[in-house]
Amino acid sequence: MLRLLSGLTLFFSLLFGFSAAFAEEPVLIAVNEDIPADYRRFLNGRNPLDVQTFDTDGARRDIVELTLLMQALHLGGFHKPIELRVEPSYLRLLRGVADGRFVSSGALMWKNDIDLLRANLHISQPLVKDGEFIVGIYTPQKNIERFNRLSIAQIKSLKVVTNSQWKSDVDTLQNLGFNNITYSPNWVNITRMLGADRADITLAPFQTTDHMTITVGDVVLYPIRGIKVAISGSRHWPVSRKHPDGEAFYQALESGLSQLESKGTIARAYRECGFFHPDVVHWTLIKPDSKPSSK
Repeated sequence: MLRLLSGLTLFFSLLFGFSAAFAEEPVLIAVNEDIPADYRRFLNGRNPLDVQTFDTDGARRDIVELTLLMQALHLGGFHKPIELRVEPSYLRLLRGVADGRFVSSGALMWKNDIDLLRANLHISQPLVKDGEFIVGIYTPQKNIERFNRLSIAQIKSLKVVTNSQWKSDVDTLQNLGFNNITYSPNWVNITRMLGADRADITLAPFQTTDHMTITVGDVVLYPIRGIKVAISGSRHWPVSRKHPDGEAFYQALESGLSQLESKGTIARAYRECGFFHPDVVHWTLIKPDSKPSSK
């Protein structure tokens, strides 16, 4: 059973249709503040365990990853009730897992970040392997026609906004030669800065929407055409060694992920939500410590 917290407490039955499951104390999974509402929109009344298509309204990488997490746990035999708890900061979220306040994170995290607290954490098998995390350079609609005409060198001179706690993003931008970087504490604020012309561009995964747009509130972002960026590193779920259910959670997760991987569900989910996007295959790839290439 999954309990979503976002102002009001909302419940979705994951495993059983009876109320006895509420007698068990739920284990907590930490998520960013934009996840609960978007997850409800994506599910649209569906049980996460029954989701077979990942291209419906609200689908995006982190929402799909949360769905895969629930499916993997069920396949692996973890049937305790789960509650999503909002944690606004990426590093606070990771520390909360390491300290045992949360059993895990709803979204995958970079291995380099998890390694900093490795003594207190299990690390799941990677869902996104090194070299697979390909993103677009996004900007508000009012800029897109002009920015589409810029060279890569000119794009690198634009003001880019990211989160200082997203070390892999920051390192990639710096290594690529973006020297006008500003910071914001979370994704919602990043989009607000773009909408208010306090920044020009940001990195974000591709989407399955028309023109691969991202909409947050009244801000609509478009990818600059023909360019994609590779962010170095692999992404995993951290699982707390200190949490009383951490070991059982980790073992179930690993078993369930292996089953999903063998069925091709993980790769298909990433394709269907647009993260592995077929329309950008021939776009110019820029990645750290390399010259632009087409891949």
